[in-house]
Amino acid sequence: MDLDLLLSANPEYQIELFDRQLSLFHKKDKHHVFVDFNSKQLKFRSQAHLNAELIIKAVLGKKKQTTSIMDCTAGFGKDSYLMSLTGSKIIAYENNPLMYALLKDGLNRAEIDNISLRKIDALREVKITNCEVIYIDPMYPATKKSAKNNKQMMFLQAFVGHQSEMAEELFIQAKQSAAKKIVIKRPVKAAFVLDKKPTSQIIGKAARFDVYAL
Repeated sequence: MDLDLLLSANPEYQIELFDRQLSLFHKKDKHHVFVDFNSKQLKFRSQAHLNAELIIKAVLGKKKQTTSIMDCTAGFGKDSYLMSLTGSKIIAYENNPLMYALLKDGLNRAEIDNISLRKIDALREVKITNCEVIYIDPMYPATKKSAKNNKQMMFLQAFVGHQSEMAEELFIQAKQSAAKKIVIKRPVKAAFVLDKKPTSQIIGKAARFDVYAL
């Protein structure tokens, strides 16, 4: 689906430049959605708190050695950004044309050189990736309250939607790759993907990371 079709299906949004940033403007709620790697939230998470991030613990393990990571579901790029701060090389995949455009603009403005963004379905390349770690974080349904109060979640629900079978499909392909491990982000109380018990887990209040050693 191209940009015009996506926008025509969601007429409450329009694409525009906002403070020199490519953004989607919500006409009713009067808010802009864009990618900003210089936000206060990301700065807080990426400085003294980086090694405390659950995703860093799950992806790098106890030794915290840099690695190469395939982010199959890049979205707004926050996870890719945090992982890139460890010095690891990230190949981020985002197939949605609007999300790709916003993320590409954000990466260009931030001048991040160890994240390579690709506009392609990760399912086409996950089995043949040369990355040591495969990271999967598909969209799952948000509560009405969380979606209403989170501008980025509202955007994702409107333009990306719930990817009910993506985790399963990516997991099946990822297990056939030469990667050393697969990390899947899940809601805390969600079932294991394909009922496959992980090798280890990193569990937080709202989400958990299931780690599968290959």
